[in-house]
Amino acid sequence: MDLMTPSIPRFSSVKTLLNGLFDYAGLFPPAALPLEAAWQEYLGHRSSADAWMMGPFVVPIGRLNELAVLLNKTPKQGPFSFDVLPRIASTVDSLPVILTEDLNQCAEFVRNQGGRAAIDAFEFRFPAQTFSDASLAVQTVAAVSHVFEASEFGTASVFGEIVRSASFSDQVPLFFMALASSTFRQKIFGKIRCGGMDPTDFPTVDELACFIHTAIQMRYPFKATAGLHHPIRHICANQKDLMHGFINVLFATTLGRVHELKVHEISKILDDQNSDSFVFTPSGIFWKDLSASNTDFIADRRSLSLSIGSCSLNEPRADLLNLGWLSK
Repeated sequence: MDLMTPSIPRFSSVKTLLNGLFDYAGLFPPAALPLEAAWQEYLGHRSSADAWMMGPFVVPIGRLNELAVLLNKTPKQGPFSFDVLPRIASTVDSLPVILTEDLNQCAEFVRNQGGRAAIDAFEFRFPAQTFSDASLAVQTVAAVSHVFEASEFGTASVFGEIVRSASFSDQVPLFFMALASSTFRQKIFGKIRCGGMDPTDFPTVDELACFIHTAIQMRYPFKATAGLHHPIRHICANQKDLMHGFINVLFATTLGRVHELKVHEISKILDDQNSDSFVFTPSGIFWKDLSASNTDFIADRRSLSLSIGSCSLNEPRADLLNLGWLSK
């Protein structure tokens, strides 16, 4: 695919949807590229005509030292923007300790790069037991907020992932309530994983609808990651699983807010595999008989559905070109 040929959005509503949408996660499955290959691909996208769609480069904390070596070999440019994944904590007591240690390592990484690297986002996972109790949930979120606010990254975007369980739909309201309860300036935004290498990694349509509906009700920002490198819900040829589409997710969020949709109504948008149902116009978007304006869409991309993580830009770009929402 010719990366130097610009992809032109058909309407301003398409530009609104795609602007800075894709946090590049080429290190992660299913792409799972070696670090140098992922970095070179990211640099290619970053210098291409489609750089306007790109967010930061997503990297686990354990690869920062390798990344520093690559940065030293990269022609002088920047600053490069990174989204770092700290280590996974198994208990709520160990979470603040691990985050403190990892943020100190991140600060050293940034200092050693002399202005060529900026860590603008973090994504961590809450231990599974965090949202089994309201008091525990609020205390854990407060402790994490304190750690980030006391660090050198008090202005970064921080996303906390809820682990899905048998009681996921019951825990989601507590998850958002606890996130919103923090009195610290440093807020922890929501995160949901929408796929992976195992069928159990995929939330059901109703689970994802519950998450989005609660975020709307709380007016609380979130990002979605994994399994979202195609625009429309479809069956994955390799895994034979139904994968969520990022167009479905973003339309469901804005239309759900504008029309005050219930969970089962949001589920219908998420479950729709017909690309013809999703319409962009010069003034906004439509799904069947539901519409939202560009103003609505812009507002939600800025303060509700912030971004998605994708291991590829080529795949969503190719799909969007085939669907006619982008053109060369």
